Amino acid sequence: MDARTLDWLDTLGRGLMWAAVAVLGLSVIGAVAILTTDSVVGLFEDVQRQGRAILAVGAFGGGLTASGVLAGLGAIIRLKVAERRERASK
Repeated sequence: MDARTLDWLDTLGRGLMWAAVAVLGLSVIGAVAILTTDSVVGLFEDVQRQGRAILAVGAFGGGLTASGVLAGLGAIIRLKVAERRERASK
């Protein structure tokens, strides 16, 4: 594999790790936005509060999972690139 391809893969891995940070931040913002909305319809106030809390936890959990997958893929790519470069330099 040539150096240009390794550079591109390293950039891809770095981008995936930054995307993981962005997804995690957006999931926190989304969970807070869900929790702070105040749309109550008459008799179902308690049910709607509990539903919003469950939805906020689900949004945060989904974002946490997605950011973990992105960070893991980025780390694997970067480790493989570093391994390939180390092997090529010997």
